[in-house]
Amino acid sequence: MTLLHSVLSLVLSWTGLCSVLYIFSTGLVAVVALWTVRLLLRHTWYSHRLSCFSKPQTRSWLLGHLGKMQSTEEGLQQVDDLVQTYKHSCCWFLGPFYHLVRLFHPDYVKPLLMAPASITVKDELIYHHLRPWLGDLLISNGEVWSRKRRLLTPAFHFDILKNYIAVFNSSSKIMHDKWCRLVAEGKTNLEMFDHVSLMTLDSLLKCAFSYDSNCQESSSEYVSAIVELNDLATRRQENILHHWDWIYWKTQQGKRFKQALNTVHRFTRDVVQKRRTFLSQQRETETQSDVALTARRRKDFVDIILLTKDEDGKGLTDEEIQAEANTFMFAGHDTTASAICWTLYNLEVMDLMEGRDGQEIEWEDLSTFPSHHVHQRGLRLHSPVPGVTRKYTQDMVLPGNRTICLVSILWTHHNPTEFDPLHFDPSNKKSQASHAFIPFSSGPRFSFSIQP
Repeated sequence: MTLLHSVLSLVLSWTGLCSVLYIFSTGLVAVVALWTVRLLLRHTWYSHRLSCFSKPQTRSWLLGHLGKMQSTEEGLQQVDDLVQTYKHSCCWFLGPFYHLVRLFHPDYVKPLLMAPASITVKDELIYHHLRPWLGDLLISNGEVWSRKRRLLTPAFHFDILKNYIAVFNSSSKIMHDKWCRLVAEGKTNLEMFDHVSLMTLDSLLKCAFSYDSNCQESSSEYVSAIVELNDLATRRQENILHHWDWIYWKTQQGKRFKQALNTVHRFTRDVVQKRRTFLSQQRETETQSDVALTARRRKDFVDIILLTKDEDGKGLTDEEIQAEANTFMFAGHDTTASAICWTLYNLEVMDLMEGRDGQEIEWEDLSTFPSHHVHQRGLRLHSPVPGVTRKYTQDMVLPGNRTICLVSILWTHHNPTEFDPLHFDPSNKKSQASHAFIPFSSGPRFSFSIQP
């Protein structure tokens, strides 16, 4: 009886397990089927909704333009061909997953970027992948975004930026001295972007954290992690399967991203905590004369956002400050390096420096730069930010009564209908479209504006 009881128990247990597995697998199949049906219905709806826009040739109804948006020179040329063909806009489907409209004419870009912040939502096609690194500043919306913007805007006042000119000159000199040394050693060519990118990182670390990394001359764990995060974020964007977290974090790229992320977050967390402690101790011990001296001392980015308060007397938390500092480094170094490289490609400053004893550019020179328009042309032809994405909580009306959800910056600049070789010439009095030149985006959701 005992043996029979054991056998029956085993059979019942196995039967029960099989039943559970059957129910689970059946339920999983049902969930996948429901998700697939919903995805296809959504794809059909968007295909009809955006049919008023011109549509370039697709790979198929289901795949759309998946794989055709490439971050290569050939890919850029293909988009340039789109602008030549469609003039102002076209729809673009990344499989059944993402349904976009690419805009490249000022008249279509303007109403989109100038829409009220209350109905403008940062689309997560691009920004979602940056959330683990940067927090919510780039993709926050509503009052959360408005409050952070109010708190951070003082950090970008002209009076603050003036104090950084000495830092920029110092970092540029280190880079130039390194070039001279490499040429003396027989180096015949240099990969400009690598050197300039290290220089902008060096400058930002000094401005943001008062931290001298010496990254232009020696390796830095933090700087290496920043560079790797930039590269991995770009590569993730190009692989549609990596857009889902539950897949990406299991890949080798996802594991490398997390490792670099830990390095960056550990660095910024330590800096913020140490600086908050220092400022707190300083307020407790400083005398009246110390207060005046502190007010004159150059404050870095972390100092400013640690001290800023809203109308209720509340500041940002350590976690929020870390996110803003990470965003500052991400948004500042790569785009600036790109702009500088392309400006160097087009620019000479010999006329400006003629007759001077020193070799450093002053703040006042920026407004009287004889080739200032060359810098602007560089930003137009080689925009550091090639595009931005937006979603809207209500339909947006464009020329032709069409609705839209995306902008292309680089190809708005390349639009042949708006080309004018004298666009930035100071003597040119011809009226220009307000959104024909938007190298870093525009409008209420443009992250920061310089305050005079």
